[in-house]
Amino acid sequence: MNREELVYAVTEVLLKRLPEGIGQERLEAIVADLARVLEPTAQPRPEDEERRFLVITVLGRNRSGIVHAFSEVLGDHSVDIVDINQTIVHGNFTMMMIVDPATSPTAFQDLKAALKKRGEDVGVKVYCQYEDMMRATNRI
Repeated sequence: MNREELVYAVTEVLLKRLPEGIGQERLEAIVADLARVLEPTAQPRPEDEERRFLVITVLGRNRSGIVHAFSEVLGDHSVDIVDINQTIVHGNFTMMMIVDPATSPTAFQDLKAALKKRGEDVGVKVYCQYEDMMRATNRI
């Protein structure tokens, strides 16, 4: 079972057993924790071992310096920005970044905390998750 199949299977079990209304963020945190525990038993594809991307989503009212704020955090943690897309609609800012943390010495939870802290400082909401987990949870 590869990483994506494992995350999908764990998420499916959780959705059947957890009470309704648990919230997307809490569910993602539980799935991430379980996937990390079970990951040594998974058989990842070779390309997964080399490049496991993160998806960072930023949402909030537009203001100057948002892209810089998050680029700075990523640079400070040696995380490479692979792709970025941003848009502003009626004063609402949205940005999605695909990043490669392979060269970063920072643990996922620490990077996520740093990004969320910067989001609080800037006044925006930040969501950060592994791309494979996002795809698996969105498939359900």
